[in-house]
Amino acid sequence: MPIVVRVVSDADYTKWVAQQSQAKAAQAEDVNKKWDEKELIARGEKVYGANCVACHQANGRGTPPAFPPLAGSKVVGGAKEGHLDIVLNGKPGTAMQPFGKQLSDTDIAAVVSYERNSWGNKSGIVQPAEVKARRK
Repeated sequence: MPIVVRVVSDADYTKWVAQQSQAKAAQAEDVNKKWDEKELIARGEKVYGANCVACHQANGRGTPPAFPPLAGSKVVGGAKEGHLDIVLNGKPGTAMQPFGKQLSDTDIAAVVSYERNSWGNKSGIVQPAEVKARRK
């Protein structure tokens, strides 16, 4: 099995690494990619920890009445569209802020999937393409 080794300058190598990183990031953010349930939920747990845990708590019980529980929630257990609408657009008159401009379609799909499958919830997953379609 032949192997080819190419020697390049530090600058060329740095440029190549940046290109590879961009390609990997673009693939990860492809809204048409069908995510595996475990991968999506694992990513969602990270997004939840960075954006949602302060209000809704790590155990999903929130701090009512300001921050309602997600565990056993009618929104989380209901139609995907309603859940997505609240995450994308927030809920007027409450502390729930919109995340549609802050998070990518993939991150929103991941966090919603995490919420729909945590703390006893079993409501299925959401793919990034569904988030993109809901933004319109």
